Amino acid sequence: MNRSTRHTPSERRWLKVLGTLNEYQSRLFVADKALDQGRGGISRLSELTGMSRMTITKAVAELNSGKKLAITGCGRIREAGGGRKRVEDADPALQVQLGKILEETSAGDPMSALRWTNKSTGAMAES
Repeated sequence: MNRSTRHTPSERRWLKVLGTLNEYQSRLFVADKALDQGRGGISRLSELTGMSRMTITKAVAELNSGKKLAITGCGRIREAGGGRKRVEDADPALQVQLGKILEETSAGDPMSALRWTNKSTGAMAES
């Protein structure tokens, strides 16, 4: 029996609650639990929740900073525009190039938006 399946009743209960929280709230909740556990708490909670140690460490620092915590509503947690940019935005010619590659092997009604190809992604990359 591995360690992750041996949860106390209290852990099972708060892990259930953790699943209902948004990213920000869960980060702070886990950091608070880690502080309660003392030495080794961050590592233990990282293993238990799957949250990275660095994420928990940053949340602990946020809790200990004395600054007022943000109140989150049901809206966005992260700022708009974050994350990886769309490939089409990075290379506007990509759509045209893909169209040329697929033009030879695409099937379906030319009047319909539904089209398909028999080429694999590897074969398209070689073209």
